[in-house]
Amino acid sequence: MKKYIFVLAALTLCLCSCQRKIDRSRVVINPIDLDYEFTKEGGQSSASVDVDFNDPNLINSIPDEYKEVVAQLLKVPGALKDMIERLASPNNYREAADPVVSLYNDRYYLFVSKSDGYWSSDDMQHWKHIRSTVLPVDLYAPTSMVYNNELYWMTSDLNSLWKTSNPEDGNSWQLVTDKLTPYPDQPDRTGHDPDLFLDDDGRVYFYWGCSNVDNIMGIELDPNNNFKAIGQPVTLITHQQDIVGWERPSDKNDVERPGYNEGPSMLKYNGRYYLQYASPGTEFDSYGDGLYISDSPLGPYQRESYSPISVKPGGWMTGAGHGDTFQDKFGNYWHVASTVIAQRHMFERRIGFFPVIFTKKDHMYALTDFSDRPYELPKGKANFVKHPVWTNWMELSIGKTVTASTEMAGKEAFKAADRTIKTWWSAQTGKPEEWLQMDLGKEYPVEAVQVNFADEAFPHRSKSSPFIPYKYKLEGSIDGVEWTVLANKSANDVTNPHPLIVLDKAATVRYIKVTNLSELPGKFSLFDLRVFGIAEGEKPAAVKEMQVNRTADRRTMTVSWQPVEGAQGYFLRWGTDPDELFSACETLDPSVTLGLFSSDADYYFRVDSFNESGVTKGKRGKKQ
Repeated sequence: MKKYIFVLAALTLCLCSCQRKIDRSRVVINPIDLDYEFTKEGGQSSASVDVDFNDPNLINSIPDEYKEVVAQLLKVPGALKDMIERLASPNNYREAADPVVSLYNDRYYLFVSKSDGYWSSDDMQHWKHIRSTVLPVDLYAPTSMVYNNELYWMTSDLNSLWKTSNPEDGNSWQLVTDKLTPYPDQPDRTGHDPDLFLDDDGRVYFYWGCSNVDNIMGIELDPNNNFKAIGQPVTLITHQQDIVGWERPSDKNDVERPGYNEGPSMLKYNGRYYLQYASPGTEFDSYGDGLYISDSPLGPYQRESYSPISVKPGGWMTGAGHGDTFQDKFGNYWHVASTVIAQRHMFERRIGFFPVIFTKKDHMYALTDFSDRPYELPKGKANFVKHPVWTNWMELSIGKTVTASTEMAGKEAFKAADRTIKTWWSAQTGKPEEWLQMDLGKEYPVEAVQVNFADEAFPHRSKSSPFIPYKYKLEGSIDGVEWTVLANKSANDVTNPHPLIVLDKAATVRYIKVTNLSELPGKFSLFDLRVFGIAEGEKPAAVKEMQVNRTADRRTMTVSWQPVEGAQGYFLRWGTDPDELFSACETLDPSVTLGLFSSDADYYFRVDSFNESGVTKGKRGKKQ
């Protein structure tokens, strides 16, 4: 009898130990909830772009300082037209992209493009915006580096390098040099999308590149001689879209021309150099980061067959490119990258953090699969494979019935539950008492709600017209008549557009309602109202069989399977190693076509099914 009691106790202990206790105070979600700045200048109307791309004298009408760039673009069919269209938009929008993080004096410093400064945090969760009137922060693609106990910073298209020992003061930065050029024979030439890298032997290297024509380059700098370049620039990564399908433009990587290879970022791991780069363009769902590896900081570099290593072509939030990989205080690796909206303008973007793993073969992956669901920031050294940061809270709001106080044509209420950040609901006004209400269909234990404000018709932020924070309340109800306040944000004083409201404990409700409480300069609007929790019931059946159709050029594959019982959606996973299926695309359909594969690699696949009760692992497919 004692034997059976011991076995029962052991089983009970095992089951209890498997139930993860979540620290709700450390739960966050992507995109991270920053004070994303509005563009100062607004957009440029596409109607004002009037260029005859077939004019043989077009190059002669270009200012001298741009002729070299335009001449290179004209060599690639459609490249110049593509660039102009990418930059044209009549709308005002928020943006933050091209992120880099430095851990300095036990604080994280996050630098991004066009943000009137940078952010500081001691926990990767609560970020304080630091404005700077000293740094040229209105330019694109910054880089940072800790060197000799000081924090260094520079940005694209300037030869200026700055440093500080007190980054908490945005105006403490000092100019180190305004003559940092990666081209020793061309003292005025700059490097677009720069990256500074300090090797563990004290030597400093500089990487740059942003073009659908030019290559990713590198050179060594001499920090003891005003950071002057040593030697000549070295070509490190060339365009290979004929082999690497992911380097082709478009959401599906199906346009036959080079994409933009850009945003290099260096990481040294286990004695080797991991050179990451972005492609094919910041406005595409397929925007991600690839990887080359070398035994030397200036190469030669070898492309990794499982690349891209950071990619998110499906789900509510897409894109995971132009990133930077760094270690947190506990030694865990993270990849911070640009995510995509690209509706008001191609540069309408946000920032996401993704846990990074290195396999036994030293293969590197950024885990993006559950990154737009709530996850828990670790409080120590973590194993992101055995103990994922994801909370296991499923999305309960996909496709649910939504009603609103008012709505605009093309921005109807249902778009607040259509599972994409690229559409949104808007009320007709920004007046108090405009509201959005969601019917979940039945009672659920709700753990958290992400409210994603869409800024419809908002003016850009400036000193003369400061942005007014959203003030609102979030309520829950069982019957749609009696309401309980889940969160009262009437005193909100921050302008962050993506707040995640984590409840102290699960609230059992059927209806969720968000109501505006203040007069807004624009219209009350939401990309999506996203509700999270775990529904009672069975997980879906497993996907056991799939069909893979690979095109003749091998860069595009269609993977399809029969819908399984109880499934709401699926994660298609792939990799070049059967034990490393860490790349993923989320979909609600039982078929996915992706053009991001490399023609010189074979792949394995697996399809996991999910519903509101959880995820069911599928059977791995054969090599294709």
